[in-house]
Amino acid sequence: MARKPTSRDAILPGAAALVALGLGLAGLGLATKPPSLDPSAFAFLSTDPRPSITAHNSPAVAVHQSDPDVVAVADKIDTPLTNCTVSMSTNGGDNWTPSDPVPPDPATRCYWPDVAFNAGGDLLVLYTAMLENFNGSVGVFLQRYSGGRPAGAPVAVTGPKAFHARLAVDARRVLVTWVQVDADVPFQAGSAATSKLVLAASDDGGATFAPPVTVSKPGQLLLQPTVLVAKGGEVVVGALDLGADLLDYESQHQGQNGAPYDGRWQVVTYTSADGGVTFGDRTAVSDVVPPKRIYPDVSAPAPGFAVDPGSGRIFATWDSGRGNGRDVYLSWSDDAGRTWERPTQFARASSQTLPTVGVSTDGRVDLFFYDRSKDPTDVMTEPVLASSFDGGVTFADRSVSGRTFDSRIGFGSAQGLASLGQQLGLVSQPGRALTFWSDTRKGTADDNNQELALAIVDVKDGRGRRIPLVLLGVLLIAAGAGLALTKGRQPSSARPNNR
Repeated sequence: MARKPTSRDAILPGAAALVALGLGLAGLGLATKPPSLDPSAFAFLSTDPRPSITAHNSPAVAVHQSDPDVVAVADKIDTPLTNCTVSMSTNGGDNWTPSDPVPPDPATRCYWPDVAFNAGGDLLVLYTAMLENFNGSVGVFLQRYSGGRPAGAPVAVTGPKAFHARLAVDARRVLVTWVQVDADVPFQAGSAATSKLVLAASDDGGATFAPPVTVSKPGQLLLQPTVLVAKGGEVVVGALDLGADLLDYESQHQGQNGAPYDGRWQVVTYTSADGGVTFGDRTAVSDVVPPKRIYPDVSAPAPGFAVDPGSGRIFATWDSGRGNGRDVYLSWSDDAGRTWERPTQFARASSQTLPTVGVSTDGRVDLFFYDRSKDPTDVMTEPVLASSFDGGVTFADRSVSGRTFDSRIGFGSAQGLASLGQQLGLVSQPGRALTFWSDTRKGTADDNNQELALAIVDVKDGRGRRIPLVLLGVLLIAAGAGLALTKGRQPSSARPNNR
């Protein structure tokens, strides 16, 4: 006689259904989804009265060490006269206040500014005091700001003929690196025969500096150095090495356009294990196919570098390729710049140029660059932010400017060597990025107007919104497993006795 089904017989199918549903929800929650990027604010930060004919570019950005809402940005002006501007925000970039101009020698102008906050919260502005022509460097000076205003006299960091200076702050230490030359040549900073990359350190917050140490070896043609402090305390200097390219390094093309140098440049790093006292030989990050001819003092592209504050990994980025085949590349080092991973290529249509890299405290990696993908003629450009939540393996990207603008507007336009500057500005923070660039939408080929622009971009990890699905899936799996175990513990039903 057949046994009548009981409610217990439905337990196993029900448990299996719960487990299957839970696996589906958990899998959906864990499925890869790209980050979302949403530009939430846009503004021009140039402070000149309108209409302006100045060319603002090459923004340098710094964030207060204990208050991420306090941000400073400085830029250089190439035309009609060399100069620089400094602005500060105390509410995360929503509003900006121009600071008093850096007080250079009355016969000079501020140029090539860089910014950093010291441990006490004061802003440090590093700048080159330039004569009216691009070759006339009087020296590099460090000005401290307190409460948004210059505090005290500027400190002389270098003597004359110092170029491309950058700084980094590590607690009380202030590190400054630059290119030092001894002889002027037309259109350029100096003769390759005497050029060297040097670094000076201050252990009293920038009040005084020790004599500089030489970073590079004789004969190395280096531009655009960046100084970093690795997580282990090593001092790393990254730079652009022009190889044997005297055509560009000494502007032997006399500032005229033409075929690029047919050799190779390199992105290189130098590492010091003793805090910047001595440096080993250069390490090649990657070869670089040179762009069209450059003005080294005005348009030499700066490789981008950043340190992951969590892992200590150092990232490097640059662009390489001929014509409209220029792409952005990214590499990283886990041993303070001594060795580098094989570069990954961020390839798109037309050219991508001047990338910079940032890493937020939650590990997100951002790339920010000019992109001409929307123009097959390789002229109209726009700034694009690309963000990665997997350490730089995959990226989602978004234009942050709202429209393209002409890349031919800027210093050197009459010679076909127009420059949008030497770098872009980027602040990477959890949930957002602040992006700064040189925008020409209000300019023409006659006035060469470039304005400093800002966009605040909300960045979210697409997988972060699916955590509830994962949790629900786990609960359903646990419930199904519990039901199955309960069924397994129950005694077997009595069977009919056929005896």
